Amino acid sequence: MTDWQDIHDWTDLRAVRAALAAGADPDRAPGGHMAPLHSAACAGSVEVLAELLTVAREVDRPDSEDRTPLWHAVRNWDREKASALISAGADPWRPRTADGRCPGELAWWTPLADLVAGLPGAREPAPEERAAQRAADELIAAFDDGGGKGGEYHDWGCVAFVAGRSVAEVVAELGGDVVATIGEDGDEDEGGDGGRDGDAEEDGEVDYADVLLEDEGRVLVGAAPGGVVLQQFDGIAIHEERLLGPLSVGAVAVSVFDHPDAFIHPSVARDGVMCPSEEVMLDPGPGDPEEAWRYRFGDGGHPSGWTARALAMAAAVTGGAVDGGPRWIGRPGSSVVRLPGHLRH
Repeated sequence: MTDWQDIHDWTDLRAVRAALAAGADPDRAPGGHMAPLHSAACAGSVEVLAELLTVAREVDRPDSEDRTPLWHAVRNWDREKASALISAGADPWRPRTADGRCPGELAWWTPLADLVAGLPGAREPAPEERAAQRAADELIAAFDDGGGKGGEYHDWGCVAFVAGRSVAEVVAELGGDVVATIGEDGDEDEGGDGGRDGDAEEDGEVDYADVLLEDEGRVLVGAAPGGVVLQQFDGIAIHEERLLGPLSVGAVAVSVFDHPDAFIHPSVARDGVMCPSEEVMLDPGPGDPEEAWRYRFGDGGHPSGWTARALAMAAAVTGGAVDGGPRWIGRPGSSVVRLPGHLRH
């Protein structure tokens, strides 16, 4: 073996040693994407990383997205790997060409901050930066706590935040009919028939999601400080350009489609134009909102759920002052709109 193509398990020290003995270049990036050090930092063992560090010539070699092996170790909150790389000469404060970010900057918001503090080039966050990150983490935690009980998965369906618009404006833009209103006790008030008294939960509230699922194409539209929040369970119309774009005219709108078996990929629209947006599990791209970094997109070590991060970022980008707790969505007075036929599929 003289290459890395056959290495599929970067915890297999014997296979890595065999590849090196056969002449595999420790600095070569198969396919031009990642060199062995990157793969070991991402998904390998500390032992494999240590072995490669004895022969690698470029400890700070960038991958195809200008991320060093140390970047990957920091993103996974891997103290042993990060420490080994820094000891081998990796520079935590080496900035990326594209955006100037560096592993040291990212490490400040992880348990690895002590590894990079005091090193040449270190820049400690200002008090306002620390406060902003604390607020972001608190909002992420609130969405996590408000999502379900006992750690169970909570299906948010599709949720969209629209900045600076009223419920009446959004309802008019949707072009459908208001078929129900969420009452003070969580009941559905539809046509004055009084709701569903027998469905109350232990806390006295009715699961308003049932209201949305009673008929095809229903969307919840409710006021939130700073704008409007929408929710849909039986489709993704509010996640698509044909609806999110018009809702964002003169403002900004962000939608999150949640699914237990799918990648969480927010949709962002500004003044009628869809903007680039990366999956929550990946590092933000060049066109992503700046808030994606603060709300821990691509942070593989943070214990929060990916959907909670996406929802928190969406609220922040649109200025929605929601707390993420119980009934932040589906508040009394929220309207249930049945979309016109062409938007139901």
